[in-house]
Amino acid sequence: MSILKDRVAVVTGASSGIGEACALGFADKGARVVLAARRAERLSGLVRKIEDMGGKALAVTTDVTDEAAVENLFAEAVSSFGTVDVLVNNAGIAENTPVDETSLEHWNNVIATNLTSAFLCSKYAWPIFKKGGHGRIVNVGSISAKVPRSECPSYTASKFGLSGLTHALALDGRDHNIAVSIFHPGIVATEIMPGSVKLPDNFAATPEEAAGIIVHMCDMPDHLNFYEALMVQNKLPFLGRG
Repeated sequence: MSILKDRVAVVTGASSGIGEACALGFADKGARVVLAARRAERLSGLVRKIEDMGGKALAVTTDVTDEAAVENLFAEAVSSFGTVDVLVNNAGIAENTPVDETSLEHWNNVIATNLTSAFLCSKYAWPIFKKGGHGRIVNVGSISAKVPRSECPSYTASKFGLSGLTHALALDGRDHNIAVSIFHPGIVATEIMPGSVKLPDNFAATPEEAAGIIVHMCDMPDHLNFYEALMVQNKLPFLGRG
């Protein structure tokens, strides 16, 4: 039996892509799922899909860059399900903008969406985890936190920052039985990377393939932490010398 059965998992960016696939994956393991995103209609449809599977889900329309909204998200989760056991910080945006064309507003938006949101969600999950005696956070990073693409300084900085946040929280969580980890996907065919869906089927990964790794990272005993995972296409020029 999965350790996730009857546990409560909060998934941000749950209205599409990896987040939606994670929600379905957690529900399939018997977890109760709290869905967070800005698109209410998408979330409602996903709730129906999970309920049709025999699962339980709660949709909370949330702007994860807004602290009051994030506080409400966790309050709603506890009100409905009593606790939170797992948090997947998946919300994010992908972009390519050269540094000399990057406005401060654009920079701040990318950092807020990809990094600050993970900090805010972790902040409000933390006391719930401490009260429950355990907790698990998986941050969805990027292969760009290992080897950046050209001309995307905002995105790269946000994902390197997320990796640093993961290190810090993993250290701080030890005394509270809170495991914090990071999953770095390579190219995944999702809405936030529209160009990737035009790649050959045997190149881009599917959201379900990425979500399968994330769910697996959460489906382990509380005393263990699957600290870091990197999913990379065999043909992606990631390894080797030029």
